[in-house]
Amino acid sequence: MTNRGAGVFWICALGLALAISGCVGKSMTKSRSQVISEAKSQGIRLPSIEEEKALFYEQEEIQKKRLLALLKSRAGGDLRDASYRIGAGDNIELNVFDVAELNLTTPVNQAGLIALPLIGAVRAQGLTEAELAVELRRRLSTYVKNPEVVVTVSKYGSQRVAVLGAVRKPGNYALSKGANSLLELISRAGGVTEKAGNLVDFIPAEFSGLGGEGDVETRAQLAMGSFDEPILEKSSVQLYLDNVLGTGGGIPLEIPVRGGDMVIVPDAGSVTVDGEVEKRGSYTLGSQMTLLNALAAAGGITYGADVNEVEVIRDIGTADRKARLVVNLEKIAMGEDRDVRLKNGDIIRVPSNSGRRLRQDTFESITKILNFGVGGSVPLN
Repeated sequence: MTNRGAGVFWICALGLALAISGCVGKSMTKSRSQVISEAKSQGIRLPSIEEEKALFYEQEEIQKKRLLALLKSRAGGDLRDASYRIGAGDNIELNVFDVAELNLTTPVNQAGLIALPLIGAVRAQGLTEAELAVELRRRLSTYVKNPEVVVTVSKYGSQRVAVLGAVRKPGNYALSKGANSLLELISRAGGVTEKAGNLVDFIPAEFSGLGGEGDVETRAQLAMGSFDEPILEKSSVQLYLDNVLGTGGGIPLEIPVRGGDMVIVPDAGSVTVDGEVEKRGSYTLGSQMTLLNALAAAGGITYGADVNEVEVIRDIGTADRKARLVVNLEKIAMGEDRDVRLKNGDIIRVPSNSGRRLRQDTFESITKILNFGVGGSVPLN
């Protein structure tokens, strides 16, 4: 073959490779605005990007409202109020002036009784601290003149909180004297495991008043370990784990707990990254994973990416619809917009910029040709 013929051969090979690369290369990923525009041309109306953004953040607003309602309902006190009724498993602290042997702490047994020197068994279950003190004064008056009796519940054994999921010691924990916070209960359960995700689902005993449905049935399913998303979405106040633990750089979020509450730390789960990234796939959701973290885990974006319309798709518990948030990646990287906290099941789509993608494909095709011809020279004349 002449030099000129060889040159023509390589030019033809290059053109063929370029044509083939356009057909069999990685598929183009359409931006959300393109999808909306194409649907409109076919007479189909899809929600606008701004409408989808409002829906996406609406779910966060619902959780904020639930949290504020809960904090408001529990503000200004703990379990030690005048109306608290003593139950089996509680510990009673008793102080009787000038009667040393009656200055003690005793448990309320399963029959609802406490056993005391001098007066024997006394029914405590169902009484308030004040009512029990009156009963003890009445009984002690046979042995002590004008007895002065102070009754305090020192441990709320009858008031328990279930701590379940990705904690080291899941189980039911009795509330103790004084304030009891969500952070304290997680600590008593040994803290979270390495499998923990980035959320805590807090199900208050009164959650039905916060928008939940099916109180008894739902709580039974949760107690049996059914932590599926639809149930948790309806019944819980969702909190970011690092806000509860204070590991995100802020002060731990103080949330008082009450008997009958449930705390669930779900497993991490995963997010999916698709489109113009180096390594498409599913990635484990870290405790503080954001959109930028997920893209970094996927090896970063490609040259052909459209950074103006990166999309986060989230399941919102509606069978026929998902929430979509379209963001400008460059603005997030520059600190002009906030990064997006991710949740289990989120899908990230990085769309293609057609012009940049064409240049990228051309470059890759030329590189392939050059690599193919490394074994011999390519004569030009």
